[in-house]
Amino acid sequence: MYIVFIDESGQPGGWDNENNCITTNSSKYFTLGGFMIDSNNILELESKFKDIKIKYGLSENTEIKWNCSYSRLGLTFEEYKNMKTDIIKMISEYKSSVIGIVMDKKSCYKNRIGIKNHNDIYAFALNLLMERVCMEIADRDGRNATTPALMFTDSRKNDNNNKLDKELQIAYLRARALGTHYIKFPNFCESLVFIDSNYSSGIQCADFCAGAVHKKFEMNDENFF
Repeated sequence: MYIVFIDESGQPGGWDNENNCITTNSSKYFTLGGFMIDSNNILELESKFKDIKIKYGLSENTEIKWNCSYSRLGLTFEEYKNMKTDIIKMISEYKSSVIGIVMDKKSCYKNRIGIKNHNDIYAFALNLLMERVCMEIADRDGRNATTPALMFTDSRKNDNNNKLDKELQIAYLRARALGTHYIKFPNFCESLVFIDSNYSSGIQCADFCAGAVHKKFEMNDENFF
């Protein structure tokens, strides 16, 4: 079995029809990042992630996010940068584990039929990410492999975002049933699993994957790419 953790970076945003542009204070790109790992390696990953936290004087249960404040963690900027480097290196040890779906929001809103709001962009990105996961499974295990994949994402913690969770679950179920023009999705388990990122090393890794990819495209910064 494969475990796929997903998280996002950037704002899905919306489209301002009056001014023909993305809504104010919104990123140019929206990135959905995925971290895919063989389930046999999940305990090893958790142990490595905890070791990095302990190395920098943090509790093994501390949540580390790509954009969290280093002062909140009690670290200097240099320590925080070194810790991020260690985490990215750890992730890179798992070959072909990172999937980054980068959505040019202006192009999506103007040219893609069916994309009317930020939920549509998120759903479309999820569909593309699921496609890449199935292709990777086919590359690893053979074209007709039925190796199961279980997908986890960060649960939201307020009513407004709970609506997004429900719509994302619906998008997952629709994609799972239909696949894409190029490939069906026979590997995915029956539903998307929502968990609290505070307690998931995998979700925190996915957050770093999304953050590094997004920074490369949004800011042309390849330091962690």
